[in-house]
Amino acid sequence: MAGLGQVVVLKTGLLASLEVPIDRELQWRGKPVFGPRKTWRGVIIMTTLSALVASGQAVAARHSARLRALSPFDYDRTNPWLLGFTLGLGYCLAELPNSFVKRRLDIAPGGTTDKWTWLQYLVDQSDSVAGCLVALRFFYKPSRLETSLAFSTGLALHVGVDQLMHAWGVKRRAYRPSIEIPSKLPTAGTGRLSSP
Repeated sequence: MAGLGQVVVLKTGLLASLEVPIDRELQWRGKPVFGPRKTWRGVIIMTTLSALVASGQAVAARHSARLRALSPFDYDRTNPWLLGFTLGLGYCLAELPNSFVKRRLDIAPGGTTDKWTWLQYLVDQSDSVAGCLVALRFFYKPSRLETSLAFSTGLALHVGVDQLMHAWGVKRRAYRPSIEIPSKLPTAGTGRLSSP
């Protein structure tokens, strides 16, 4: 839910004044630390929306015995605002090491190299999911099965949101495709295609 809210905010251009790079455009060894896509707006959006979603879940659980039984959290002991904020922060922090490494390798923000493109995309989509699971352990110790299910579900949702952002034009793929389709087909002879 927080991810979808972030898509809406980015698509509509809300809170543009917060679109300030986290690294303040500083460089390390002549290269950006994280790059222009990692902004304070993203951090604020994700932590705030995650806190709101967790708070809504807590309200729903308190008013429904069925939902309360499904929830792994005891909201009488767990502050839902702190829970959501921590998960959102874990999401954002986990993306920074990947961005740092990509800047060192001269990979453009949102881009990949021509080799192992699928692996790079997998890492791009899974780092924040892993960050959420690490943050979760401050409030709940999931079993291995729960961790596996949460990771696979989170990864699938993250890929879905990423594809939605590309479809809506919120994100653009910065990498160059390995196969380029020419805008015009070469023809022989007169340079005209024969009529069917």
